[in-house]
Amino acid sequence: VFVAVPGAILVFALDNHRDVEDALHGVEWDTLLFFGALFVMVEGLAEMGLIRVIARSLSDTIVSVDVASRQPVAIVVIMYVSAVTSAFVDNIPYTTTMVPVIRQIALEVSGVSIQPLIWSLSFGACLGGMGTLIGASDNMVAAGIGEKAGYHISFVDFMKIGFPMMLLCVTVATGWLLLLHYAGVWPV
Repeated sequence: VFVAVPGAILVFALDNHRDVEDALHGVEWDTLLFFGALFVMVEGLAEMGLIRVIARSLSDTIVSVDVASRQPVAIVVIMYVSAVTSAFVDNIPYTTTMVPVIRQIALEVSGVSIQPLIWSLSFGACLGGMGTLIGASDNMVAAGIGEKAGYHISFVDFMKIGFPMMLLCVTVATGWLLLLHYAGVWPV
């Protein structure tokens, strides 16, 4: 923001007046305001500790199973929780909060290796974005462009298609990570 706004002001100042008006009319103001509000809300949720509660619950779930099952359980739980959380909450603060948790789980919980946990977090957080309209920035931009062209995409309409697709992709990615685990790709 500190670089983009002064840069935009400089470009507008150097350009002629008519081009500036055209450029301002072409900006997706609704989408920009939505993202500003979304980032404020997500940061508020992070400050309230919601993401830390999710992280603690994950850690407790993994520790509660026997040692031989911890790695596959960790892969599945982190993958699905990350996907569902990222469908509704921006994945950047969630992932940022989860990285130290995953590191701590890998260091302190026997039977768990960090590599599959990192892949589970990465796939889950990324694929979760397709679950809802607010799950990823490109979803909102596409909905804004569609709205301007006369095609309204509601949250529920998007979720009816996006959420099952997200679950399908997460299931495939989970299967792949479990296959790699059982093939002995990652040391425990």
